[in-house]
Amino acid sequence: MAVRVMNQKESIEYLLGRSRRKGDVFPIRREFVQRSNVEALPGEPSTGPGPLSKLLRTPHALELLLLVYAVTTGRDFGVTERSQLWGRAAGIYMLADKGASVAVSRQWEHLEKLGLIERRQHGRFKRIVKLHEIGRVGSVTVPYSVPTGSKTDVYFRVPFAYWREDWHRKLNMPGKAVLLAAMSRRKEIFTLPQDTRGARALGLGRHTMARGIEELLKHELLVKGGPEEVMDGRTMRGFEWVHTYRLAKPFDLNLSTAEVERREAEQRGLLTPQDGADSQAGRPG
Repeated sequence: MAVRVMNQKESIEYLLGRSRRKGDVFPIRREFVQRSNVEALPGEPSTGPGPLSKLLRTPHALELLLLVYAVTTGRDFGVTERSQLWGRAAGIYMLADKGASVAVSRQWEHLEKLGLIERRQHGRFKRIVKLHEIGRVGSVTVPYSVPTGSKTDVYFRVPFAYWREDWHRKLNMPGKAVLLAAMSRRKEIFTLPQDTRGARALGLGRHTMARGIEELLKHELLVKGGPEEVMDGRTMRGFEWVHTYRLAKPFDLNLSTAEVERREAEQRGLLTPQDGADSQAGRPG
């Protein structure tokens, strides 16, 4: 009699099912994508790359982390499961044997060094505890807390459709990185930095940003608009022409309070669509 082994899709659904999140979405702080530098001196960058930039070469680690973010919802923000389950869900190791422990452990170790998770012994298994998305700050890790959504604690939401519609398999790392960066904008219409300096602020690199945008456009997850003229003090005339973008379903679910108010004003006839586009283009994300 053949012995059946849970496949990747079933493993993911098992993990998502135990989260019991309302709306099948989970939050990630913007600092995972781009850290804010509140102590920046005049002339220094006010933002810098978040931990996402350190995961570009370790796609399995990113997949594990996103699953941890989705599953952990309370108490110590931890989850205890077998290595075999994690291995199948993240596409690391598909066999039902002890080889999964070594393969998955390498990815946990990388995330732990970045200060994004903590491993604790829990009986015969390891309990994975979620830490703050800012990652390690020097030698210090920050315990996780539920994001408040204040100006200093901004977060965006990722839908379970990322897995249920197979985007975790369809997208490569550049596409995934730009998708997360785009969602973190929390705007209906936004810009994406494609010059060297702007891309470096996200830690993605100009070529990675370009490949990611191209990938999302190909899959019709990103819709190109513009070009629009936006303010840029680094140019000789103080303006430049850039393309604007908007996210398509199922990833178009993140709007700031200001964006919601703008759309409501537009619906009431107090603001024209062009006024909204001009307002967005004047504030690059």
